[in-house]
Formats: sequence, C-alpha cells, structure tokens
Amino acid sequence: MKAKLLLVFFCSCIFNLLIANDISVSEWLSSGPLPVRAPGFINGQNIKGEDFGDKFVLSTTYLDLTALNPVEGEHFLWDNQEVQNWTLQKLTEGEHLEIKPVRKARYQIAYHTFYIESGGLNEYQLEVISPQMFEVYLHGKKLVSSYKLAEKEKSNTQTATLELDRGKFLLVVKSLYTKGDENKWWISAKVSGEPVLSTTPERGMNIHQLLEGTKLGNVSVSADGSLVLVNYSRVNTETGEKTSWSEIKDISSEKIMQSFRKAGTSGYHWMPKGKTLYYTKQADKGSSIWVYDLGEGKEYAVLEDIDELSGTQWSADENFLIYTISEQKKADPKSALRYMDELGNRTFDDKSTGSLYKYDVASRVSTRLTFGKYSTRLNDISPDGKSIVFSLSRPNPTVRPFNLQDMYLMDLQTGKVDTLWKDSRWSGAAAFSPDGTKLLVSGGPDLFGEKGRNIGDNPIANNFDNQLYLYDLVSQEVDPITTDFNPAVSSVTWHPADNQLYITADDEIYKRLYAWDPESRQFTRIPTKPEVLGSFSLAEGKLVAAYTGAGQGSHNRAWILDLGSGSSRLFDDVEASTYQHVRFGRSEEWDFEKDDGTWIRGFFLYPRDFDPAKKYPLIVNYYGGTSPIEKSFGGRYPYDIWAGEGYVVYVPQPSGATGFGQEFSARHQNNWGKTVAGEIIEGTKKFVAAHDFVDAQKIGCIGASYGGFLTMLLQTRTDIFTCAISHAGISSISSYWGEGYWGYGYSANATGDSYPWNRKDIYIDQSALFSADKINTPLLLLHGSDDTNVPLGESLQLWVGLKILGRPVEMIQVAGEDHWILTYSKRVEWHNTIMAWFDKWLKDKNQDWKKLFPQSEL
Repeated sequence: MKAKLLLVFFCSCIFNLLIANDISVSEWLSSGPLPVRAPGFINGQNIKGEDFGDKFVLSTTYLDLTALNPVEGEHFLWDNQEVQNWTLQKLTEGEHLEIKPVRKARYQIAYHTFYIESGGLNEYQLEVISPQMFEVYLHGKKLVSSYKLAEKEKSNTQTATLELDRGKFLLVVKSLYTKGDENKWWISAKVSGEPVLSTTPERGMNIHQLLEGTKLGNVSVSADGSLVLVNYSRVNTETGEKTSWSEIKDISSEKIMQSFRKAGTSGYHWMPKGKTLYYTKQADKGSSIWVYDLGEGKEYAVLEDIDELSGTQWSADENFLIYTISEQKKADPKSALRYMDELGNRTFDDKSTGSLYKYDVASRVSTRLTFGKYSTRLNDISPDGKSIVFSLSRPNPTVRPFNLQDMYLMDLQTGKVDTLWKDSRWSGAAAFSPDGTKLLVSGGPDLFGEKGRNIGDNPIANNFDNQLYLYDLVSQEVDPITTDFNPAVSSVTWHPADNQLYITADDEIYKRLYAWDPESRQFTRIPTKPEVLGSFSLAEGKLVAAYTGAGQGSHNRAWILDLGSGSSRLFDDVEASTYQHVRFGRSEEWDFEKDDGTWIRGFFLYPRDFDPAKKYPLIVNYYGGTSPIEKSFGGRYPYDIWAGEGYVVYVPQPSGATGFGQEFSARHQNNWGKTVAGEIIEGTKKFVAAHDFVDAQKIGCIGASYGGFLTMLLQTRTDIFTCAISHAGISSISSYWGEGYWGYGYSANATGDSYPWNRKDIYIDQSALFSADKINTPLLLLHGSDDTNVPLGESLQLWVGLKILGRPVEMIQVAGEDHWILTYSKRVEWHNTIMAWFDKWLKDKNQDWKKLFPQSEL
C-alpha cells in the first residue's frame, strides 16, 4: 500500500517550530545501530560534478521501505546475513529517542518507525528534530531530508504538511551517525492534527490494499494434471497502467516452471493432451498461433499472420484446429452518416461477421467452413474429430428477445450440415458428451419451450437463470436436467475421466461446485474452501482440478482439488502479504420472512472493533436485479472496507435473482421494483429492530445499475434512509430501454413483452423521475461520463428535477469512465467520494466532503 501524498511543504531551520495540537511521538519501533560502509572511489566527483559526502551513505537504499511493515520483536536479515530485530521503545514526556552508537564503526544508521492511522482525508503536520543527518519516508516515499550535521549541542528540524487518504501509513526516520560526531545520537518527532499513532501494523482493510500489489487471476490445469497456468496482474500506482502476466507452476512442488512476464504474448490455453500450451502472438501482419511443448522444450508456430483472428479450438487428437476470422464491412470514411440497420448496432464501429475455418496441422492446409452475412460461432468439436457443432445468430427485431438462433452439426469429412434447431428465440451453447452421442446444452428455461420451465404461477421465465439439457443426436430428444436444481449454472464440464458433469453455480449467496451423475441423475455438492468460487479448471485426463475463490474477510486464493478424495490443497496465496496485518470484522447470515411466507436471504458485517454497547451507523447495499449478491471479497462495493470504517453493513437479497430456483428468479419479470423495493424497506426495518447496536437514525443505502435504479425508487417510497447513493442508476425506464446499449436486451428479461406504449404502470409509475417530488432524502448521484450501458442522462435528468424542486441532491461525473470505474486513480477518488458522503450524513463528519467538493452547499 502506498500513501497518497497530495501535498508536501518543507523547510529547514535550526530552532523548534511550535505546532498547534501536537502529539509527541512517544513510542517507536527501532532497529540499529547498523554498521554501513562508504563506497569505493570516493576521492573523485560523480557524473553530476558532486564530491562525496556523508549524505551519500545515508541516501543509499539499504532496506526496501515500500514493503516494510515492522512488528515488535520481528527479525530481518541485514548485510552479511546478520540477524537484526525491531525493538519497541517507549519515551517519557519530553524525552528524546537516544541511540547508542557502536564505537569502532565509521558510519552507522538506524531506522525508527511508527504508524499514522487516518480515518479520512486528513491533514497532519509533522516535525522531526535531530542533530544528525536524517531522511523521512512515508510508506517508502521520501518526504523530507536533512543532510547537515548540527553544531555541538544544537539540532536540525524538518517539517512536512501531509494530506493523507484513508488507511494506516508507516512513517520511517532513517538517521546516520558518523564517527567523531560531537553530539549525542537522538531524534524526536511531533505530529499535529489529532492523529492516531501506534507501533502496530494491525489495521482495517482500505482501498489501497484492494487495488494495489500483485493480484491473483484465473488458473487452469494442463491435460495431464501436472502443471497449472496461473494469471496475475498488478497496477502501476503512478501511471494507472495494469500489467498482466502468466506463470506455469508444477502442481506438486509449486515451483515456477516458466514465466511469461515479459513475453509480449497473450491468450494462453492448454492443448488437449500432455503439458503443451498454445497462445496467440500479435504482429503487424496479423496474429499467429504458437505451440509450446513444455515436456519436449519445443516451441513452434502452427498458423501464422492471420488477419482478424478471433478464436481457436483444437481437436482432441491435436491434428487440426478450428479458428474464426472476423470480416469487416468498412463504412465510408468520407461520410459522417451511419445507417442504423439493427437494434444492436448502436456504435460507429465497422460491422463484422465471424466465419469458421479448419487448419490441418500435417498438411498445413486451411479450409473455410462457413460463409454468409451472419456470424457463425463454434460451440464444440466432437471427441472423434469428425464433426463440429456451431450456431448462427441473426436479428429478429419484432419479437422478444430480438434475435433468433440456429444450431447446426457439420460433418468435417463431407461438409454436410444438419440442422439441430432453427429459429429459436432463445440462445443456447452446446458441447459434445465424452462418447459423442449427445450434446450438453446450456441456456435459459425457455430454450426448448416448456420442457425446461419450473416457474410456478409466474407467467414468464427469467432466461438469465441458466439451465442444463441433454440433447440426443440420434432421436433429437431433449432431456432437462436442472429443472428442479435451484442453483443457476455458471459453467459446466462433462469430464471424460469419470463421465461426471462438474458444475459451478450461483447458489443463493454463494458460488459452489456440484457434480451430476448421468446414471443416478443425482447432484452432489463438492466441498471447496472459499464461500465464492472463482475460476475452475479440470485436467482433461485426470481427476484433478484447480480453482480460485474468496469470501467475506478472505482474499482470493488458489487451491488444487483431488476429485477422487474430495480434498483441497492451498496452492497459491500471492495476496497474503497484502492482507497480512488486516483485521476483519465478523460477518453473519441474516434472513427474514415476508408476510406471504417468502424467505429473503441476506448477510451482514459487524464493524471492526465491534462493541455491543455502542450504536453504529448502517449501510444497506443491494442489487435487486437478476443476479445475486454473493458473500464475496472486494469488488466495487467492498463491504470489508466499510466495516473497517466503523459501519454495520447489511446486504439483503430480494426477489428476482438467479440461484434460488426458477420460481424465485421469474419474479424479476415485469416487476421493476414493485415488490423488491418493499422487500428492501421491510428487511431494513426488521434488521434494525433485531439489532439494537444499529442507530435507526443513521441509515444509508447504496446500489449501482439496477441497484442504482432501486436507490432512486426507494427514496420515492420511504423516508427511513438518512442518505442514499446511486451509481449509474436508471431514473426513467423508458429512456434506458431505448438509449442504453443493452437496455432493450436486458428488458427482454426484466419487462418481458411489455413496452412504454402498453405498460405505463411500469415505465412511468416505477420510474423515480416521475415521482421526483416525493424525494426528500439527501441523494448522491454518481455516473461515469462515458457509460454506454446506462447513459449519463439517467442521472442527469433526476439531478435536474431535484435541483428544480430544491431537494438535497449532488451529482458527480467520473470523467472518461464507462459503467464500471476501472482506472486506478479514479477508482480511489470515487471510493473516497462514497465514504465522504456516508461520513457526512451518518457520522456527522463533513470534513472529507468539503475537502473534495468545497463548492458544495450541502
């Protein structure tokens, strides 16, 4: 974690400055004296024309201060493998921290540290005094220095004005003692601004830990189950650029076998056999597919300089691959006009169509397999390599969901194409069974008509609730297998090693792993370590898998799973050092029963350092759309950070989400908050009543996208919230439906067969804009200026209305950001804005809000 140092002023003087409301640093973690040497060739000048002086000894880096988090009694290795440790030193009032130098050493340094905890965007004044030369660092970044030895019985002073954001920051004073110095070796420091000082790195989670440091990505297992491909990323906090790379590790020893940190390649995938990778390499002439055999130590190209290459899949025997080339229809560069021919054609990008090709490795011959004005998508290659299953999608603007899908089976030897289904309103994805006689199809409940539905009395299914079907290639009979399985399928693999289906699924507020046995037709939950499963990969020929995952108070990790025994082994914990000293609050599940008997799931987090005798402000977060909110770690709305800031966090899961069964998810259709808003209000009231440590007068709410829509709507229905935040919210359903890039498509599953002209009770009555006069709660509207999903106007028009009405509203645009705030520096500012708004209304702390937006009149 790096401190965000916005402003540093410093000056040198030989007298002590008076600092108002100052606190003397009375506890230090120190190490030293540590003998050091002058470099060689010190009699001449350096390239800058500077003569050697003692300051060059002090300014040498020695310890890496950017990664330093000292703890009392902790050991570390110094030069020549000497063991040193950190010692706690406590001072009485007015006492200096004195260091006893080693007699024989010409140069010796000492490190003196303490932590400053900032609960907001705070300003502190720092004063450091010493007769010796010294440097001052804040989390590895040098603030001020004094390269002048004081005269006898005198001292030098350095001051700095710091503006810090939220978190705990390490301050280091590194001082140098030179043999013959007439003064005693000592330092003292004062800090003003009412800081919290300590000598322990223990802290709550903050935004820097969430965004900075090396982050674990997806994992995948080689076909023979001996190697794991692990993806990582890291953000440069100075430039905001994100670097991603991959490493191959041995599954047994966990040793790195190969790193691609500087390879300039991307898209690594395991081949179907052995321990061989293939990847894509970009060049001026096009893209090439390279194969890297780790067993043989060979690397070679199999397909070179292909323009607009966009997808590949190998056959099981590795004799050929199927790839996609995107062909573009270029618009007239001389014309500013673009003809709008399809509902999905919202941008000025050139139209493109993907066609399938087959490349034979032995002959090096490429054959075109599909042609036409609509894209064809490879779904799978048969295990014997004789057939492929592929789909074609085309627009159908007059009937929901406004596209039609055809699914085809092609004989690769003859080119014959058989139609499996045609003109399906709902799309599916197909994969061959291990014996090649069936297709495993995933899609919504309506994919094959009523066969896959289990929606109770609801008239329309939610087709975001992904289901599984078996399709017999001979009889063409469809067998739905998840109709009574409540979790919503995220991914599925039919494993040839044991003929089991391995399914990752949203299971209420969790993401879990299940196996389905085709013979018994039974689902079995496979225990995994995290509450929320991330990536999941199976070895092609063995009962070995790798997966990632996280949970409340538990960062992302990777495990190896033995499917035979069901045991998991921790494999990669690269993020452990980032969260080593973070103390998380407790979390618990909390559900409530509605009057109609429906149980609404939920969970909540206690504040860090929870005291049941105190009253705490409450933040209520929800989505309310078709996806559940899982008990995950981090994300856009990091509950662990909020709890670390002293808030209780309650997350209800209202009706309409997937993962609770089709009947529950179907409630999302044609609702747009009719029941969901009431469930959030009811849940909040019951939660507060059941937990006497919550301050009922200090309740905030926040949601994004559909959750932002609900935030707006809720303020027209209740006054229980002290303040509210909507990010990328929808204030008018009709304008979102027509203007948002995905508006009409999402509405196919949120407003099925309902439109502005036939359901004004939804498009008008459920839109906050048309009830803006009922909003009295202080409302913060956040929006990315370049949001294409929910256009900026959705927040703007409500802001205009509330401004005219004289209601307490503020709006902040995040420049250059789309639906998600992804740029590092903007993400930090956005997060600080959210915390400042909550602190203002729920903690009566207006300082941060005024510092960010001094022009605000609220």
